[in-house]
Amino acid sequence: MRPSTRSPLACPLRAAATALALVLTAACSNAPDGTAPIEEVAPPAAAPRAAAQKPATANAAAQKPATANAAEVPAIHGPGGACNPEPGGDCGSCDGAGDHGPEHRIGEEVEQVDIRNAPTRGPANAPVTLVVFSDFQCPFSSKFAGVLDQVEHEYPGKLRLTFKHRPLPIHKQARVAARASLAAHAQGRFWEYQAALFDKAQGALDEAGLEERAADLGLDVARFARDMESPALEAQVAADFEEGDRLAIRGTPTLFVNGRRVMGAQPIGVLRAAIDRALAGK
Repeated sequence: MRPSTRSPLACPLRAAATALALVLTAACSNAPDGTAPIEEVAPPAAAPRAAAQKPATANAAAQKPATANAAEVPAIHGPGGACNPEPGGDCGSCDGAGDHGPEHRIGEEVEQVDIRNAPTRGPANAPVTLVVFSDFQCPFSSKFAGVLDQVEHEYPGKLRLTFKHRPLPIHKQARVAARASLAAHAQGRFWEYQAALFDKAQGALDEAGLEERAADLGLDVARFARDMESPALEAQVAADFEEGDRLAIRGTPTLFVNGRRVMGAQPIGVLRAAIDRALAGK
């Protein structure tokens, strides 16, 4: 018989391997049903975070159509009162009652708006009367004022523009600015003053800024300051606001074209359509 050449370490190594196998077998078999064995633990934390971001990516993709369609819809009112940045947006005071689709850009109902005592420009016998309810602290009213200037230029002699005040409570300086514009109106300079108020680069809407604008236009500043405190001017602002309530105006700017409502800072094409329709007697 050939003598054995087995290493003296063979038995201890075999015993150790056998013991390790028994330990691993015990670990797998002791795992609860349905639970992965130790060797198959969940990936590192980075992987779950990446997975968690996937729904957000999907949501972002789902929102793309709304962004693409934003230019197609008019004012969308923010809940609780806000200035909505979407195209056609406004500064609103409604409860988020929903979007107003393209079919609601120009109202069908002819509504009666009281324009007595309101600042007006354009021929008294113009075939189309535009009545705008506006707020001097509303960025959309500011933008819309330029659109109104442009359509007046495009329809010479055919438009009469009337300004009504709708200073929203969410704009803390809007009401005093409204009184200031009427103080300028008392000196025959309403339209120049309202343009200066809408030009935010010309100054703030605090008392000093309002008086500075009056001085820049050459108004009697002492008289202007007295008129700003007049109860009659505050009553006119309040009357405009109450009429806005009667007309269920939910945001600024809101325009009436021969009594038909146009909501929000609409593109000029919408105003042209409303004016052309009024001129056609439809």
